[in-house]
Amino acid sequence: MKTPEQYFVEDVRLPDVDDAGRALTSAEEAFLDKYLGVEREKVLAQAQRLDPRGEDVVAGVAPAGAAAQGEEHSDERMRTQSEIRLVSFSLLGREYALPITVIQEVIRFVKPTQLPAAPACIAGIINLRGRVTPLVSLRTLLGIPGEQEDRFIVVCRHKGLQIGLMIGAVSTMYKAAGDDLEWNVEGNVGVHAHLLMGLYKAGEKLISILSIDNLVQVVLQGGRTHA
Repeated sequence: MKTPEQYFVEDVRLPDVDDAGRALTSAEEAFLDKYLGVEREKVLAQAQRLDPRGEDVVAGVAPAGAAAQGEEHSDERMRTQSEIRLVSFSLLGREYALPITVIQEVIRFVKPTQLPAAPACIAGIINLRGRVTPLVSLRTLLGIPGEQEDRFIVVCRHKGLQIGLMIGAVSTMYKAAGDDLEWNVEGNVGVHAHLLMGLYKAGEKLISILSIDNLVQVVLQGGRTHA
């Protein structure tokens, strides 16, 4: 199995387009209106524009499958696949994963501009190549107790909104066969089942696969999740 570093070096594809000056998507407008309101321009001016390259980029992942064809990812479509590729990462010793198709890149952590009205799970925003990018504390959102230094940001773009998920470390890559995937997880994981798309059994390990559909919804709804 390739290490994450080997895979990312071979398959890196960073965005070439600067999105500064483009029209905002409806999801971005909704996010800005919810958290900034009349303070929008003032707060956005404080968010320094970032364009991570070189050593600041831990991983750039080339979208595959539907993402490569410009199709929108959906959890439902992913559940029909006979095999999916996953990128896993560590949160206080627990392993979580996302389908590779929703990940744009992984960058080193940068301190965000805080939003006074945002819930605790939204650490703030960064301006990543002209796009307003909310940073989400997965530890807070998932209710994982303990302290951990967030060293990296997993950048995902979905449903018109680019978000950054704060993590401790990238773990590994998996090719997950359908027989090792479980999609009906409510009875196994309890209160945070809404944030998971499924579970992957890798040997003796059980890895939680996050739902990018529902993570974006949580950001737009102010950090509210369902049981």
